[in-house]
Amino acid sequence: MTSEVKSWYKTELPQSHVYQLDTDIDMLWEGTEDIGFGPRFLGEIRKGQWHSELGGPKHAYVSFMFAEVVENGDDVVDGRVEIFGPDLNELPPETTLPFVQHVRLWGPSLNEDHTEFAARGVATGWIQMEGCGWIGSPDTVWLRVSKQVAPRLSWKKICQIIRANTMTECPLVEKVEIKMIIGTPEVGGREIIQTVINEIKPKWDALAAKHAAVADEDVDLFYGCTLCKMIAPNHACVVTPAVVPYCGVLSFYTCKAIYDTDPFGYVFALPKGDTIDSVTGRYTGVDEVIWEKSDHRHKRFDLHSVIKYPTTN
Repeated sequence: MTSEVKSWYKTELPQSHVYQLDTDIDMLWEGTEDIGFGPRFLGEIRKGQWHSELGGPKHAYVSFMFAEVVENGDDVVDGRVEIFGPDLNELPPETTLPFVQHVRLWGPSLNEDHTEFAARGVATGWIQMEGCGWIGSPDTVWLRVSKQVAPRLSWKKICQIIRANTMTECPLVEKVEIKMIIGTPEVGGREIIQTVINEIKPKWDALAAKHAAVADEDVDLFYGCTLCKMIAPNHACVVTPAVVPYCGVLSFYTCKAIYDTDPFGYVFALPKGDTIDSVTGRYTGVDEVIWEKSDHRHKRFDLHSVIKYPTTN
């Protein structure tokens, strides 16, 4: 680990606990065997069941989960976990606190357009962890850790699982560094959490604004998805900067990241071709490719219509 670590914030933080995870790729999950992980553990942690609660309405949602893709690999110390505040087992049962979790990600082929997809690894790391529950979005986050698993968990272990899941789900990620600020009164409470959020939220907002400003007319390549063919054999979706599939799971930039990671998977490139009608959003490439992907069932798509020739069939 480098002897000189750059500060992430202008805000002055108290003394922290620093841990270094094993960065051997074969050791990603080592030591987490006593914690279940996967879709079977999705669920909610009800009142009376939780040991610790982070964020949520009791703190006016003054908390944040922030996954940041950085350009310079030297700005990320892979496997470094820094915790400000008490560890999980040092908190009395049913403690509720505001918090920040900030995850920095780097890879030679990773760029900020992959942020949504890489950030999913962070989110599903929490959501699919035994005894953990997540409600809300990254900037209105509400987390709970159950009494049942709290004796087997620590913030370090939670961060290890998040790092492992992120690198597993998004192989473009080669370095992960994590900070967690647990907003006890000794650390600075809700005030210091809000101050840090005020520093990092403009980065989030800038990326969202950049993506929102991109229109269908600004790109030559759309994406398509055939994941739902497992339940609807003739199904195919078109995903563009302005159009998301009805499932709501994917976006244009998520599809871009998935395709860049695995160009032979369920997400495929879709050259939009010539414009037939800019008002209804009809393109030659969309009609041609989806005709093939839908097993010759659907010949026409109007991207801007939800009634006639809609994009998902």
